[in-house]
Amino acid sequence: MYLQKENETVNRLPGKTEEWAHQLARHAQQAVLYEAVLFPKPGLVDPVNSGSHKDMDIFTFMDSASSLYHGFLKFALKGFLHEGDATSLFSDIRMVGMEVERDMFQETKGINTHKGVIFSMGIAVAAVAFFIKQRNAHHEEFPLLTAAETGTVFDLIQQMTEDLISKDFGKLGTKKELTNGEILFIEYGFLGIRGEAEAGYPSIREVVLPYLRKQEGKRNGYSTKQIYLDILFQLMSRVEDSTVVFRGGIEALAYVKKVATEFLLEGGMRQKDADAKLLFMNEEFCKKRISPGGSADLLAVTIFFGKLEKLTLEDEHVCI
Repeated sequence: MYLQKENETVNRLPGKTEEWAHQLARHAQQAVLYEAVLFPKPGLVDPVNSGSHKDMDIFTFMDSASSLYHGFLKFALKGFLHEGDATSLFSDIRMVGMEVERDMFQETKGINTHKGVIFSMGIAVAAVAFFIKQRNAHHEEFPLLTAAETGTVFDLIQQMTEDLISKDFGKLGTKKELTNGEILFIEYGFLGIRGEAEAGYPSIREVVLPYLRKQEGKRNGYSTKQIYLDILFQLMSRVEDSTVVFRGGIEALAYVKKVATEFLLEGGMRQKDADAKLLFMNEEFCKKRISPGGSADLLAVTIFFGKLEKLTLEDEHVCI
């Protein structure tokens, strides 16, 4: 019955829309995988170590990321098929998000690898699909976005998430079980990723995505790895990262922002000893149980939008 309903949904899609929905899902999954294999990432899971996470490693992340494709496709289909406004689209995709989370937990045997990225990437994928549908363009090829069009997508995201905080946190006193984000809101008034989403992801839209655009054609030996790591640190220096706060408290968040800001002021990944500094930072983060997972999630969403704008960051491949 489930497969029949999904096939009926796909059959309703006009023209190339089904193909484009798959392309959005591919870009989203690729972005998650790019973030996962980036090294070294202080406190985070990467191909060499598990950072501050004793219950997972890179293979857990690969299993989890592989389970997300079908969910990202569902988010895209919701965006393409939605007939209402942006606010009601967000209501539609929240049930999808819960389904994708269940699939992730089943794949990882209960370990939370990608709950945060499911939330933000799901919003982004659905918003892009909704925008492409609204634009009503008749393209043979997958329609790439201009910077201005990406800005319009973020406007849609802000409409989608309007009053999200008051809606989600307005009745916490009646709940028996609270999420990590809800606990932090009660204890600190901490808005976390909901605050970022309700504001239309300003850290991505106004800071790191413009930075990513500026790297095209100005590489000068600045590798894709270095660019993405510098973006991660820009996010760490400013994002209200609930993963950091839940594991280490408000003091840990202040520490992460300070360390990230200092690293960037010293030259970021253009320093000769950048990797050595990050490895030392990883040791310090692990001692303090710090994991900037919220910033990592936003890096993945940034990479997703970079792919949609076809920002070419390919490095030269040299045979040795």
